[in-house]
Amino acid sequence: MVVLVALVACACAGVGAFLAVRHWPQADPALSATETIGQGLRNRRGARRFLRSRMTPGTATGLALTAALAGLVVTGAVVGVLVWMIRRDAGLVNVDLGVERWALEHSTAFSDDVLETVTHLGDTTTIIAVGVAISAYGVWRWRKPTIPLFVLAVVLGQMLISNTIKVIIDRARPELRPRADFTGTSFPSGHTTAAAATYLAVALVLAIGSSPRARAALVGVAVAIGVAVACTRVFLGVHWFSDAVAGLAIGWSWFGLCAVAFGGRILRFGAPAKVAVSPPAHGPPPRGRVTAELE
Repeated sequence: MVVLVALVACACAGVGAFLAVRHWPQADPALSATETIGQGLRNRRGARRFLRSRMTPGTATGLALTAALAGLVVTGAVVGVLVWMIRRDAGLVNVDLGVERWALEHSTAFSDDVLETVTHLGDTTTIIAVGVAISAYGVWRWRKPTIPLFVLAVVLGQMLISNTIKVIIDRARPELRPRADFTGTSFPSGHTTAAAATYLAVALVLAIGSSPRARAALVGVAVAIGVAVACTRVFLGVHWFSDAVAGLAIGWSWFGLCAVAFGGRILRFGAPAKVAVSPPAHGPPPRGRVTAELE
């Protein structure tokens, strides 16, 4: 039952991510976020003035970076609310014990073996190996020195963030199924944070030059892996449900910030915008369209 619930959750997450990227291109991390956000702000003069006054003119990644920072602030607010609930034993934290008890009641030797296998996708050793492999592939395939830097920023950054929060919050792990091989503090789930951030980074690198359907599939698989690891941490009894939620939020938001900083297609950070002009057959000279400069 536990494995079935985990599989359903992962399938739903993967399909949801696939459909989002397939039908809403702005959700595709392999597309230029600058152009997408710029289109949304085109008819909002007040918002344009606000953003323009806070960014360097002519920077291709400026708008997207601001949006990523805003997303990071929202994630910080979510984590802050969870911490507030933890301190006061209220809200979502009340669900934690119920989820742990349900997982314990429905666990079997087979389900534990499956969960143990899947949870290793978020191990530090696995994450480092995956990071090295995708960096090597990116350099070999695309000759882009920014790819290893991007992967390094994602992997090391999420480790630093999750471990810093662990030290500050110092939350005890669940005790319904105490295990000697899992020690340390609980909030957030480090395995979940690592899987959420790293496998989306892998999807981004693999998506370079791919078709929209391939990119959507890669994003769906990456999201499903992150959710799968989150489920295993909860069902194995080594993390609370709220720990896993925070891990997903932190991992995905950190990936988003790194992806925008390096560009949706591994853009040169802060690259000046180019103006592409397509002269029409008739009529006055057209206005330029801003596009992001690829490295």
